[in-house]
Amino acid sequence: MIKNEPNIYRPFLTAVDVKEAKRYAGLRKGQVFPEEIVQEACNIVMMYKAPQAVWQVYAYDAKQGIVLAPTSYTIPSKNLCKHLGSAEQVVFLAATAGEMVEEAATEAFNKGNYALGLLIDAAATAIVEQIADETEKLLINRFAKAGFGLITRFSPGYGDWDLQEQVSVASLAQAEAIGVTLTESLMLMPRKSITAIIGLTTANEKAQGLQGCAGCTKSDCTLRKG
Repeated sequence: MIKNEPNIYRPFLTAVDVKEAKRYAGLRKGQVFPEEIVQEACNIVMMYKAPQAVWQVYAYDAKQGIVLAPTSYTIPSKNLCKHLGSAEQVVFLAATAGEMVEEAATEAFNKGNYALGLLIDAAATAIVEQIADETEKLLINRFAKAGFGLITRFSPGYGDWDLQEQVSVASLAQAEAIGVTLTESLMLMPRKSITAIIGLTTANEKAQGLQGCAGCTKSDCTLRKG
């Protein structure tokens, strides 16, 4: 069966979230980098970023946890099925910052600028999340006109949704339309990319569920918020 054309969005971003970049750099309390290096890394990411996102919408059977795609997909995650409990449709999303941000980090490492390389990598991770956030804002506005509210995004690797589901998620999002592919080890390429599912609901109380760190059971993660 022929898939629908992918929905592609290229958000306009004005700055890297510096606070998040520092968090992704793994800085613990009391640890600091000179602010000029942090800002340099963020400026480099802004220079080389190529923000893109793609999504596809499918009907969803919440009782059975089945995505009614051309090839149906049964969600093998109790956490995610609970998260999507009031959803009537689902959006599969892929987002990327492009290849050049990673190349910039690699170049810094190769030159022995390890702090700068680490911070470029962290800032690139932060901006991927910003790309996904901006896309989610677009979806909120678009689907509100049809009476839908969004249930926050949930990515493979959260809770009990195994990372191997990345294969299905990337395919359902049509990630290849923005150049995002998977390696045999299930790593997204370009590496600064993410995939996720978002629920659409007409329930009076828009069930937002738990996003990100709050929705993940890996409580010992060094990047965990809170």
